[in-house]
Amino acid sequence: MFKRLLLLLLAVPIVASAQAMFHGNAAHTGVYDSPGPKQFGSVKWAFKTGGPVVSSPAILDGVVYIASMDGYLYAIDQESAKEKWKYKSRMPIASSPAVSGGLVYFVSSAGALAAIDAATGQPRWVLPTEYERKFEAKNLHGLQSEAQTIPDAWDVFMSSPTVANGKVFFGSGDGNVYAADAQTGVLQWKFATKDVVHASPAVANNTVYIGSWDSYLYAIDADSGQEKWSFKAGEDPKVWTRRLAGCDSTSMPRRTFFLLRHWQATWLMSAITTAGSTQST
Repeated sequence: MFKRLLLLLLAVPIVASAQAMFHGNAAHTGVYDSPGPKQFGSVKWAFKTGGPVVSSPAILDGVVYIASMDGYLYAIDQESAKEKWKYKSRMPIASSPAVSGGLVYFVSSAGALAAIDAATGQPRWVLPTEYERKFEAKNLHGLQSEAQTIPDAWDVFMSSPTVANGKVFFGSGDGNVYAADAQTGVLQWKFATKDVVHASPAVANNTVYIGSWDSYLYAIDADSGQEKWSFKAGEDPKVWTRRLAGCDSTSMPRRTFFLLRHWQATWLMSAITTAGSTQST
């Protein structure tokens, strides 16, 4: 059960480093410039929203940005927990925001990429996708009937946008990976996969790494939107959950790591990222 608690800020004796997007940076390495806490103190403050929170916060210039399933994107002062502004989307928000160039980006539950002014909370632009849907399959999680497709109730998260090299990258339930101009929202390219893309892209060395429900991990040229290579993961023909739907990848030199999720277990896998090679380990 999700609590209606947006954020607990722990009083730790360090200066928090910027976390401007999901998992710390565009490559999703989870590596931060500041030292980690040596000891935990008490809770400094708590901030409540009107619904469950399934996204991660972005922190930049003393402001915490986070979305809630109550449909609001919040901007909160990091020191005082005072609300600076909140932006209302027409649907619940299950995408972790990214902050860059004075804008806050998130993917709405309707599938659109929204850019919000970081200072005022006013909308700047919206890039719609073709449509939005959850992954669905026959006999999903072993449920009956085998003749009927069933939407996956665990397909909760939307793609969290990644900002790199003047572009915003994200996936969509329409099966496409999108690249938009970070300031104007003008579509730069879109790359078609064969199923829902709710994973969050990792970007490194001018390459976008992202997984799809079609069971492939893709490496896409960040400038052109052309495929560099793809890696085929395994599938469970009965349960239909050993796919790359929740493939949150992270890119290191010459190797991309990703999580392959199944309803009973999670595997950590990797693929060598050398051009033309898709060897798994």
